[in-house]
Amino acid sequence: AQDFPQGKHEELKKLIESGDQSIVIVDVQPKGAYDLGHIKGAINFPWAATLKSHGNLPKDKTLILYCDCAHEEDSIDVATQLKENYGYTNLKLLEGGWSKWREAGYPLEKNK
Repeated sequence: AQDFPQGKHEELKKLIESGDQSIVIVDVQPKGAYDLGHIKGAINFPWAATLKSHGNLPKDKTLILYCDCAHEEDSIDVATQLKENYGYTNLKLLEGGWSKWREAGYPLEKNK
């Protein structure tokens, strides 16, 4: 298993509030789950056993991936595929994922 750095929720919240342009938050949940709620500003890039493309995710920014898994399994899998198949290097995982973010009451959005 690949070992990716993990980011803390408080750090990500500060980056969002400061308008940091060096990060892209990536929600790897299915579109239906993303539409029901996601971290403010996150883009949806659903997990797949085999990713067909890198979805034009920028390589010059740090991608912060999150899912709603017990141990970030889907995020780790997407990050591993992006690294091995598409050469991405700036990858981080959000520790605790979506459920921890919600529990903390941090900013989220829904697609109506």
